[in-house]
Amino acid sequence: MRKGLVLNLAILLMIGALAFAGDKGEQKTFKGTLSCMGCDLKKADGANAQCKVYGHDHALKLEDGSYVSFMENDHSEKLINAAEGKWHGQKVEITGKFFAKANVIDVKKFKAMDKEHSWCGGHKAMDQCHAGHGH
Repeated sequence: MRKGLVLNLAILLMIGALAFAGDKGEQKTFKGTLSCMGCDLKKADGANAQCKVYGHDHALKLEDGSYVSFMENDHSEKLINAAEGKWHGQKVEITGKFFAKANVIDVKKFKAMDKEHSWCGGHKAMDQCHAGHGH
């Protein structure tokens, strides 16, 4: 009985890994509101979110109420932190490689408060220079 359970668990883990492995992602642009998913779920559905303890989990809230999370890296850091609060609740447009199975976008560029941000190799940051000065 125990061997069978372990084997079934191993098979399920392999199937799950293969499901994500086949998702190469596609370039997409999403428009929505930068919002803390934990706070929203706590307010609307009584989720046990503890954002004051563990930090806010900002994501892009789409018009239909669903969320797109950000791949955590240097390109999404400002979005995840909502630029220290000034972008929370703001309309944003995000372009990047979208991995549908994980509902995650690997940010390439974004527009917040009417300013476009893209990666600058010279500054090693998402900023507004658009690599137009020799970087």
